[in-house]
Amino acid sequence: MPQTQNAFGRLAAGAALGLVAGLALPQARKAVVQAPSLAAGDWVDALTAEHRMVQKHFETLLETRHDETARREILMAKIASSLTRHAVEEENVIYPALAEGGRADQARHLAEDHGQMKTYLYDLRRLSPRDMEWIGRARQLWTSLEKHMLEEETTIFPAFRDALSAEENVKLTKMMHWEGFKVA
Repeated sequence: MPQTQNAFGRLAAGAALGLVAGLALPQARKAVVQAPSLAAGDWVDALTAEHRMVQKHFETLLETRHDETARREILMAKIASSLTRHAVEEENVIYPALAEGGRADQARHLAEDHGQMKTYLYDLRRLSPRDMEWIGRARQLWTSLEKHMLEEETTIFPAFRDALSAEENVKLTKMMHWEGFKVA
């Protein structure tokens, strides 16, 4: 009987440890994914840092050879994941704040750009990375994305940040990070 109780105790302890790890690990992963944005500073700096991360992935992707299909797929998955989290941050916090701040046309324009990017990603997923059109479509996505990021970084976001109070910028930053953490 004591051996059975001892085995049951070890089993219960292992199950409890597994439960704790199962609950803690996803949150830790989310924190790691969101950490570069958190470290960047305010919402504009954080979004710009996210843009640079996507840019680096694209630079690597666009240098791949035709036969590096697995590498292309991995890089595109990283890009798509980063863009999805980034879009949620912007679409759920920044663009509504822009609209509320009297810049609805800008918010609408940027949201339309996001729709176009999602269509590019969808088209790329439908093609094999071996397909001769694939890298050309990836370049089209990058060209559109680069234009969108430049407009946000140099014109729209800095002007909006400057129009807000320090308190409003802090609140926007916290809200944006929370959205990113939820989907990280």
